Amino acid sequence: MRYNINARFIYDATDGSLTQLESADPDSQLSITANALFYFFLRNTGIVSREEVLKKVWDDNGLTSSNSNLNQYLSILRKAFRHYDIDNIIVTVSRGYLQLNPDVIIEPIDDIYHQPTSTPVHQLVTATPELTIDQEEWSVPLTPHARGICWYVAGSCLLVFSLILVALGLFNARDPSPIALTRISHNQCELLASDEMLRSVSVDMYRKNFDDVRQRLGITCKPGERFLFFYGDRLETNGLGRVFLAHCAMHEDNPFSYCDNYFYYSWKP
Repeated sequence: MRYNINARFIYDATDGSLTQLESADPDSQLSITANALFYFFLRNTGIVSREEVLKKVWDDNGLTSSNSNLNQYLSILRKAFRHYDIDNIIVTVSRGYLQLNPDVIIEPIDDIYHQPTSTPVHQLVTATPELTIDQEEWSVPLTPHARGICWYVAGSCLLVFSLILVALGLFNARDPSPIALTRISHNQCELLASDEMLRSVSVDMYRKNFDDVRQRLGITCKPGERFLFFYGDRLETNGLGRVFLAHCAMHEDNPFSYCDNYFYYSWKP
């Protein structure tokens, strides 16, 4: 679902992209959690409590909720929409209650499909003699024995098809292999890399590309957070390649309490 906000830019709820009306490509994109939070307020434009927001956006999706997490992503949303001259996209009504800014004009965009108009076609119709069929002559009811045979054939076909699916599943079954992660010391950032990634690139180039992507996304390193970074080989040759960055938070004994994941099919430095 897409929305026109203040007749200036388009918000796409499917991927969290924000696109200027005069532009064909998105110029910014919300993270997964920030997108889920903003879409919740779009569907609930009235005054809602912080407890309800934490339950719907975090708890119901299996994430660890806290007021600090909510404050962090409210700040991210306000910062993202301030770029489009919206100072406070989510307003604090009173202590413990929030609301989507009622001064912001948001209109859903529906795709309009035009039904083709039919034009009369003149055809030459040749009259043919009507064939009369005696229904009693052609309708022959099945006997109980014939119906039993039909059910037997159908059941046999279903059983054979099921056995084929089971055989294909056993043939293609593979034991899952865990991915080994190596911790790389890098300033204040706790950076993790797979062994396969480190075998294909140098550690210095890996750190440099991580900093380029992180700074482009406006992400800073904080205590209690860790990063998992991966990119394709083409990033070093012509500046293009698949890029994946996971920005994760640690909570008590869980080293990956929740993560904001960023994936780009073609990264342009």
